[in-house]
Amino acid sequence: MAAPASAEVQASGTAQSSAFMRALAAHDPREEIRGPDRLAEIFLEADQLKPIKDPAARAWVMHNKVAPGAYAFMTARTSFFDEEFKQALEADTPQVVLLGAGYDSRPYRFADLIRDTRIFELDTAPTQARKLECLHRAQVPIPAQVSFVPVNFETGALEDRLTQAGFNLAHRTFFLWEGVSYYLSAEAVDRMLAFVCADSPPGSSICFDYASLSPQALAEEGAKQLRQFVKSQYANEAAKFGIREGELHSFMAARGFGVSEHLTAADMDQKYLAAGLYPDLGRVPSLFCFVHAKVLRPRIG
Repeated sequence: MAAPASAEVQASGTAQSSAFMRALAAHDPREEIRGPDRLAEIFLEADQLKPIKDPAARAWVMHNKVAPGAYAFMTARTSFFDEEFKQALEADTPQVVLLGAGYDSRPYRFADLIRDTRIFELDTAPTQARKLECLHRAQVPIPAQVSFVPVNFETGALEDRLTQAGFNLAHRTFFLWEGVSYYLSAEAVDRMLAFVCADSPPGSSICFDYASLSPQALAEEGAKQLRQFVKSQYANEAAKFGIREGELHSFMAARGFGVSEHLTAADMDQKYLAAGLYPDLGRVPSLFCFVHAKVLRPRIG
């Protein structure tokens, strides 16, 4: 049997799965937890569209195909990163970099807020090609401020690719790194954080989600089922990276960052999921956390 093709040679399967979950959430009948990503469905395959609008098909998918806690987590994650992205635009941040943009639709959903901010979408070439095809097919305008930069996160020279696309190393930058860290090696994560710290001035920041590792979190039934589901469906995009529980601040400090915001799974349930009003949603597995951290070290050179 041939080895599964990696995201470097085909469009990312996990990015496709994330778009499907966001589309499901955008059609949730419950207004309090309805997802905000109204464009997610344009990135779906034909067989993924039926559960979006057919209640019976939706119920079957939610019961048989969605791992416990995954829907709750994805709903919370979309809302969190939407807030962070909008705040960066409203603050007229000179540059926004989407690291592993996948099928992120924020530059298109919030196009009216962009003004003079330059936005750089980084991802593998196959995923970017499919995304552009979907945007064009759906006739979604691409703002002039948006640039697409194909990269390989495990090996690519990000600084060179970005500067060639017009990125200015002297400008304050907001880096959004959603749903990516899990699938990278620890060395690749370190390279990414080193790049952000060294190639952007103080006041720049990075926002990302990560696995908070502890024996309790790893043993949690929802987390076990979710990890098994991802492993079985996306063998070429296996989870690799996490930060030990309680070590986030020291981990980031050692890499030149100060943590300004940190949300645990319990925080997500309270803030984005109607504080447990809908038990059928399940709970966000305690494995997951969100963080926003600011660059503290001055740029070298």
